[in-house]
Amino acid sequence: MQNPGHLPPALPPTHYLDNRIFTDPSIFREEQERLFSKVWQFVCHESELPNSGDFRTTQVAGKPLIVVRDESGSIRAFFNVCRHRAAEVVRSESGNARSFTCFYHHWNYGLDGSLRAVSKPEGYERACLDKAALGLVPVRTESVLGLVFTCLDPQAPALREYLGEILRPLQDPLGSVPMQVIHFHKAVVKTNWKLWQDNNSERYHSMLHAINRATQPWVLGKTSPMKLRLFPNGHSGYWSEGEAAVAYERGGYTNVTGGTLPGMRDNEMRVVNLFPDLMVNIRSNVVRIDRMIPIDEQHTMVEWRGLGVAGDDAETRELRLRHHNMFWGPAGRNLPEDLIAVESQYRAMRADAVRYSILAREEDLNPTDDANLRAYYQEWNRLMGRSASAPFEAHAQEVTL
Repeated sequence: MQNPGHLPPALPPTHYLDNRIFTDPSIFREEQERLFSKVWQFVCHESELPNSGDFRTTQVAGKPLIVVRDESGSIRAFFNVCRHRAAEVVRSESGNARSFTCFYHHWNYGLDGSLRAVSKPEGYERACLDKAALGLVPVRTESVLGLVFTCLDPQAPALREYLGEILRPLQDPLGSVPMQVIHFHKAVVKTNWKLWQDNNSERYHSMLHAINRATQPWVLGKTSPMKLRLFPNGHSGYWSEGEAAVAYERGGYTNVTGGTLPGMRDNEMRVVNLFPDLMVNIRSNVVRIDRMIPIDEQHTMVEWRGLGVAGDDAETRELRLRHHNMFWGPAGRNLPEDLIAVESQYRAMRADAVRYSILAREEDLNPTDDANLRAYYQEWNRLMGRSASAPFEAHAQEVTL
């Protein structure tokens, strides 16, 4: 007798997912090539590279990168791979350097990526080694509202074109005053990267959080001024054009109001999800940014950044940090609950006892509607050439919302 948990639900294919898209290693490898290698990926905030020579190392689509502010003040990115024998040029996570010297054979590169010197150069004279052609391989880099992105695809549209109107709710709070990273932590989460992205996107899981049930009246209500917003390229958001304040006092929280960011109302919140894996969550006076580095199909490095206004006085900075950390810090209320949920999901999905997940809520874009998840997986389908509801069929299904 067939396991009933392996039977697709009696729903349109847009309204459910085959859980093997989260657990199958071949799909993960394909995502690296067809998805992460093709779209713009957030790598850091400009404030993390304030001075010439400041750098960070990271990964995009499994490929190692150096992101650096060069001598002219521009932010550049390169593959962190020596052109000689393919060792990592920079092995530190961050720092400041006047140039980059590969530890293996001491080839030296400028902040502009050019190959400046090789050790024992006379050995290359007979071969006529052309140093000018052997600089670090550049990677497309563009910034918007202080957010630095890279893209491995030279044919992809420009960053602002890719993001489009989803930038509108971010423009005032992120683009009106200088912002800086005021909190950073990271952890390896034992889950597939898409499950963390889904958790950051869907509002139905606010039921999980006792503090959200207490302080956000739209969580339990049938209608709300907070609405889901859908945009091209799989981007989505969640905010109100009118009054929709978080009632912190109902949760027993005090001293969280003040230092309201430009364009925000007191106790307002906005959430923006950029395809495929970035969340920008704004709570009136502080910003949380989630960035993911997928390691394999079952492990995801998540980087959490808290942003505040550069040049804050000590009292305002302490207020922002307290507001950020009471919910989103390592010992905050909401973040650990989310981590427990997505790791539980992944353990059960790997067992393959129940093969399908349901995205069937239709509530006219009220917060607990699943429309944003359906739109997200439509874009996943398009880039992957598969249907998320039937990923192992010979040909991906044509799907519409």
